[in-house]
Amino acid sequence: MDLMKKFWLLLTSLGAIILGFITLSAGMLTIGPVLLVLGYCVLLPFFLWRSFRESVGE
Repeated sequence: MDLMKKFWLLLTSLGAIILGFITLSAGMLTIGPVLLVLGYCVLLPFFLWRSFRESVGE
């Protein structure tokens, strides 16, 4: 359970990216790019920042 608590943000970002590609291929040209930007530019960097901050001990 502790592993899921640690990686929930990574799983959420990957889910947003996958859902973005699925909606983009289905022809939804507004929500697909929004989900891709949310996954790639917001959630994934935030996960990396949090992981690095915790590993440094700040």
